Parts: sequence; structure tokens; C-alpha cells
Amino acid sequence: MKTYFMFFIILFSQFISAQEIKNQKILSFETKKEMMDYMKKEISAPLGVKCSYCHNVRDFASDDKKEKEITRQMMIMTNSINKNTMNPLAYDPVNCWTCHQGNTDPLRSKAIPAKK
Repeated sequence: MKTYFMFFIILFSQFISAQEIKNQKILSFETKKEMMDYMKKEISAPLGVKCSYCHNVRDFASDDKKEKEITRQMMIMTNSINKNTMNPLAYDPVNCWTCHQGNTDPLRSKAIPAKK
């Protein structure tokens, strides 16, 4: 299984490297490798998803999947939290993993019961 996964990643990397990076609205990458490394580490793993969750794999620049726009909005939110809340307090920055922890739906904490 691991060999199959690595083969897919290599094959996919070759496919994406043949394409120009298009439709970058939130992030900006100089190289396709930089983009792929970021997406695998910072988006796919924390959400427990493959590229096809947000992207039309026949046209990666396409915005036809709502998950892609949701991800963009979450990136804007995360950047805002880090800039306006966490950084001034000298806390570690938040990222996708902070809330998602390998799930597409963010984990929600249960309300703490009131003391009697």
C-alpha cells in the first residue's frame, strides 16, 4: 500500500510540475514543488484528505468545488487569528491541525457544565 501511495505521489508530482500554477488567491508559490510540499503538509494531512477533496483533478485551477472556497476562507481566518490575536500574545500560531486534527469537520469542545 505504501509503495502504491508513493508511486501515486511521484506520478502526480510529475503531472502537476508540467502545469503552470494558476488561480493563486490566498497563497503565492514560486515553484510547483513548494506548492505541493505546502499543500501536503499544511492542508491534506491536517484535514485527512487527498487533493481531490478540494480540487477538480482534471483542472486544479478550477473553483467548481465549494470545499476549495471554504479552505480559502479558513486560511484567511487562520491568518487573521495569528496576526491579530496569537502573535501579539507571543503564542504559537494556529493552523489547520489546531481544530481539524485529521478531520474535515473541526473538532468542537463540549460545553463545560456550570458548577452547582
